[in-house]
Amino acid sequence: MDSSIYHDSLNASNERLQHIGGIILNLDYWDCECQSSFIHNVSQQRCDVCGSEQEDCPSSRENEVQRLLRV
Repeated sequence: MDSSIYHDSLNASNERLQHIGGIILNLDYWDCECQSSFIHNVSQQRCDVCGSEQEDCPSSRENEVQRLLRV
């Protein structure tokens, strides 16, 4: 993969970020299938509401983590 569009970094909270093109993923959170409250910390392996498993779900977008968890 072209390293100019793919790299890793840390945010101000020392969380791991992955930059892929114009998308920034926060590797310390993941998204389940719920319509609301869908962002989970990586320490949570399963969503108690929808039953999604962390290993089957994508990492959360950094802008959503910032907007929803740090208001």
